Amino acid sequence: MKSVITMAQQKEKLPYSKVKQANELVFISGQIGQDNRTGKLADDSFEAEVNQVMKNMGQLLQEQGLDFADLVNVTIYLKNMDNYSVTNKVYTSFFKENYPARVCIAVADLPSKANIEIAAIALKKQDLTLENKEMVRQFLEVVRSGKHPDQAVKFMTDTLLAHQMNAEEETAVKRTPQNYADHVREFLALYGDFSFEITELIASGDKVYARWKQTGKHLGTIDGHAAKGKTLVEITSAVYRLEHGKIVEYWIQTDREGLTRQLESGR
Repeated sequence: MKSVITMAQQKEKLPYSKVKQANELVFISGQIGQDNRTGKLADDSFEAEVNQVMKNMGQLLQEQGLDFADLVNVTIYLKNMDNYSVTNKVYTSFFKENYPARVCIAVADLPSKANIEIAAIALKKQDLTLENKEMVRQFLEVVRSGKHPDQAVKFMTDTLLAHQMNAEEETAVKRTPQNYADHVREFLALYGDFSFEITELIASGDKVYARWKQTGKHLGTIDGHAAKGKTLVEITSAVYRLEHGKIVEYWIQTDREGLTRQLESGR
């Protein structure tokens, strides 16, 4: 006796993947109005069929940690263009705003005698908060630490805004990666091969907060204080804003009072 293969089993055996990811894009194969539990096509009405299609699409998106807002392109295949308005009515109910790009094509036939099939492409956004945090960590450890100042170009945009958060006078200056590399080299001239320790790193969206401790020697004139070769500790905090993986702006504040006391005491 031959075994009976259900419609759902037949579909599973077809040579395609329901979902396929390529980098940040997620491709969703064409969905028809078939109930995935029963393998039966929704045939109460065309509207019910479209609803089932969209539910199937929603389920696949959910399995990928996505929703309809993540769709960037949709292709609709209709056997009868007279159903176009009903399709739009149901389709619209699954979106809040910002519809994806779309094309609707009339076709002669569809699998399982379906009246509509929808395929889509979604964008799976990476966790930018974690990426930004890691980028700032590398920037601090590689560039600000004084190890490789010239690598600033890997972490900074061509021109960025640096806010000096001094209590008595806040200022903002424009910097380039080259300019920043020179700035770090000035630190090396003043403090020698200082040690650099990141003591706090917190990220939220496009901003990363960092605090660090720099320990070096007083080897150059700082704020009018001649070099004494003594140990100097500097505590600094900064907030970096990133776009497209590069620092575009930052706000920086140093414990200047603590540094001044060290300079005056000759510590």
